[in-house]
Amino acid sequence: MQGVKLIMRCSAVSIVLLLSAAIALLYPGRLFASSAAVFTVKVGELKVSMLSEAQRESGLDILIGASSADVAKFIPSEKYPSAVAAYLVESPEGAILVDTGFGREIDRNMEYLGVSAGDVKTILITHAHGDHIGGLVKGGRAAYPNARAVISRLDYEWSPQAREHIEKYDGRFEAITPGELGAGGVEIMKGVSAIAAYGHTPGHTMYLLESEGEKLLIWGDLTHAMAIQMPRPGVSVTYDSDPVAAAEVRASVLKFASDGKIPVAGMHVAYPGIGTVEPDPENPGGYKFIPASD
Repeated sequence: MQGVKLIMRCSAVSIVLLLSAAIALLYPGRLFASSAAVFTVKVGELKVSMLSEAQRESGLDILIGASSADVAKFIPSEKYPSAVAAYLVESPEGAILVDTGFGREIDRNMEYLGVSAGDVKTILITHAHGDHIGGLVKGGRAAYPNARAVISRLDYEWSPQAREHIEKYDGRFEAITPGELGAGGVEIMKGVSAIAAYGHTPGHTMYLLESEGEKLLIWGDLTHAMAIQMPRPGVSVTYDSDPVAAAEVRASVLKFASDGKIPVAGMHVAYPGIGTVEPDPENPGGYKFIPASD
């Protein structure tokens, strides 16, 4: 996988270990182990880990603009893999958490990596839906007592829940205006830029990581149904506040990542959550996702 180096971690699950052994044949010398809950890559000097809260199947009821022919072609079983995840970025400046999930499994997965809630210095929120901000607060208090929290101003103003949660970080939160795709975004800290990807929510934001010439784009909820939204980027979902804008930005981001050969990570991309995209010659205008473990 171009642009990142694999450092996969493991739990004592025999089927996963068997999978690891098989994948190791494809990545000799690069694969260490794996876990269905945590997947880690290096981006320059940054260590980025997918923290899984759920790996699941979803159905057709959330799709907007999917033709019966496309469903028959891309989702013949009428079920497709999905996930709920957040991302931990371990950097020289401290631990960064991108989204907090519902707050059910994220801390346990971080602890597996040797990182506690108190170690998190920055929380970057992609958008103000409950499965991304739910873990900001526990017991009515900030769940990450030493962190500053960052969210787009548009989503902060749009969501009462976001305001209620993020204001628990009294004096330690910031509402930002992300930059434009292709213009490098707006740098909010060393090696991290915020890029607007409006449509899923009014202020949906991606975060571009850069270190030592390597990059990773954490695209939040750009996709929910990879099986059909990759070959057909025009398909949106009922969770999108503006389905048309969401489809337009999805097409633009897929082209951006493909043209720039920039690895990507998504919160609803099934394990390992991280991979690359490239044009799909069998579906003009569509793309293929190549998971990091393949």
